[in-house]
Amino acid sequence: MFTDATQLGSTTRADWMKNISGTTSLAALSLPGTHETLATHGIEISKTQEDFGDSAGTLAAQLERGIRAVDIRVRVTQNQYFAIHHGPQYQNANFDDVLTKAQAFLRQHPSETIVMRLRAECPRPTGGVTDCTNDPSTVNSKNIESIFDGYASRYSNLFYDASVAKGTRAAVPVLSSVRGKIVLGSFDNVDDQYGISGFNDRTEDDWSDPGVNKKWDEVQANIGQAVADRGGHMFVTYTSASGIGASPFAYAGGSGWDPTRKEPSVLGINPRLMRYLNGGGGNGHLGIIMMDYPGWALVEDIIARNDGYVVTGGHQAIWQVNADKTYVDTKYGRCMVRGPEFDSSKTGGLVTQRACQSTAPSSHQWGAERPSTYDGKGYYWIKASNGTCLTAPYNNGTPPPAGTQLFWWGCETRWFSGSQLWNIIPTPIRVGGKDTGAYKFINQWTGLCLSVDPATASTAGGKVTLDTCPK
Repeated sequence: MFTDATQLGSTTRADWMKNISGTTSLAALSLPGTHETLATHGIEISKTQEDFGDSAGTLAAQLERGIRAVDIRVRVTQNQYFAIHHGPQYQNANFDDVLTKAQAFLRQHPSETIVMRLRAECPRPTGGVTDCTNDPSTVNSKNIESIFDGYASRYSNLFYDASVAKGTRAAVPVLSSVRGKIVLGSFDNVDDQYGISGFNDRTEDDWSDPGVNKKWDEVQANIGQAVADRGGHMFVTYTSASGIGASPFAYAGGSGWDPTRKEPSVLGINPRLMRYLNGGGGNGHLGIIMMDYPGWALVEDIIARNDGYVVTGGHQAIWQVNADKTYVDTKYGRCMVRGPEFDSSKTGGLVTQRACQSTAPSSHQWGAERPSTYDGKGYYWIKASNGTCLTAPYNNGTPPPAGTQLFWWGCETRWFSGSQLWNIIPTPIRVGGKDTGAYKFINQWTGLCLSVDPATASTAGGKVTLDTCPK
């Protein structure tokens, strides 16, 4: 497990974004990233990544292995170029190397995007012995911005334009807008504004020797906030730290060695994070995770958090909701219908499906409505055009099993109403070759999903049922 959390290995994950719906917000993704992406030279306390070669060869290897967020630190040279530094240590790469490698990767893998945190590394006008100095030392923020603007112009179409427009920060884009491009998340330590709105607002970056236990608590807390967020905000968590006698690798992997367990005596942040994710922690949007010495299995765990946005094709329990108020099953293309009454009282009846019509009759129309007088959990009624509610059978108080046909019935406000309440989960999907918004409808009482019955899917009046929810 130790090496799985700290060595990238040779696993290729070059196209993992290919099946993510283009309608997905960048803020909704879980992105594996690297802190000080090219810091492979210098003393141990300065090194943060496995060395896969100079001239940004390390970046190319990381991208091939699934890394999608990078942290690039630049020093001005000859008043016109950016060299890559970690403090005073040149990392045997220039910004042209970074952009050339990124461009080659994105041309070969146009479904992907790269989020870049850029930082002007050297203090101005000069810093201490552990800092770099720009060439010339009189360089100011405007000089640095002008040099960057020149790079962005020369590498036309490589950057997401809105993220490199000076003076304002862009709204968080959806994936379809940034495929094949670098998104500048922020350009730190310059005066003007670049990047994405809110990129640095919810960041954990306690890097100056906080101790492994404290650092892990901070990492876990920020990830927890990202998972709980419902506001579409950007979150960035740096798992990295270092200090006197505690190198970046010691923080990432651990220190000491337990020969019985065959792992460090004090586990570092990476194996702790991997155990946390494998144990069911962080089930949801993690945000951007910037790591030192990430391992292949840890990268895979982070990528896996995007499964809810993976386009898998039509499914009988995933529905499109159209402007004409029809609910259309994405696997069979059938419309949900308020079917025949139980009896002459017309107080209730079956829910069925039929072929959709060019002009939807009222029996094909439904709407989501949040009850105003009770239920604080955010569930909805799904109401037919006659004002009745989509209902799971009461079944003498026992939640009915998968395969049970649904019916329509007067909306309840009594002590028990979970059979009529539905959690609506946006579920991007590809239908007819196009990415589109769709939804899962999960019944509060049963935990099962609104579905078309496959056995009667081709039959007019076939069943609409409860079924196991798709992942």
